[in-house]
Amino acid sequence: MNGIAPAIRRRFARQLGMGWDGLAMLALSNLLLLATLGLSGLWLLHRVWRIARDSPVAGMEGDWIVVLGARLIHDQVAPGYARRLRRAAALYHADPRRRVLLVGGHTGSSVSEAERGREWLFGLGLPAASLFVEDQSLNTLDNLRQTRRLLGGDGARPFVLVTSRYHLARSQALAHGLDLQPVPCAAEECLYLNPRTLWRLGLEAWYLHWYEVGKVWSRWTHNRHNLARIT
Repeated sequence: MNGIAPAIRRRFARQLGMGWDGLAMLALSNLLLLATLGLSGLWLLHRVWRIARDSPVAGMEGDWIVVLGARLIHDQVAPGYARRLRRAAALYHADPRRRVLLVGGHTGSSVSEAERGREWLFGLGLPAASLFVEDQSLNTLDNLRQTRRLLGGDGARPFVLVTSRYHLARSQALAHGLDLQPVPCAAEECLYLNPRTLWRLGLEAWYLHWYEVGKVWSRWTHNRHNLARIT
């Protein structure tokens, strides 16, 4: 739990660059949570938990394996990111015809998340010709938007989306909002509930609530600027 406070500060610092529209949606999301006495958030928390619990680790179809990045620790792959990379390696070895796209830019490190991930997978024996890198995106929505750009026509077909269990529900929702067809794949073998995981599930539900409220409101008000950011 010692790393939670710095992580929160980093997350909220990044949100300050979202503009007034994003901040207004955040306020509206929080007001809805208050108005429903938290029930709208609990409904999404159940969804986040269910997807985290039930998502598979093998057997999914897709020509591409997309691995969402995670913040590096002292320029090195952190344990959570390592689990995502190991899962991608296992999927590749199960079908070497697949290609692997690593997404994630410079988030406080001298090297990008994607580049460090590529080096890590190369060290596990994956061929360089099967590894592709996107190193400009700085958050999950940007990760997926860049994925859509890089996959091009392949983005209209299902692809395997690898990330941590607690992160799957929001990643899937954001991908669907971008008209992508992700097949979620969990990095961890199963969901282990502990205080840190419970905190992350709750935070993901809060972020997902913000996204869903913003999307519905933007469509209802025909806010093209907001819609362009999230779809």
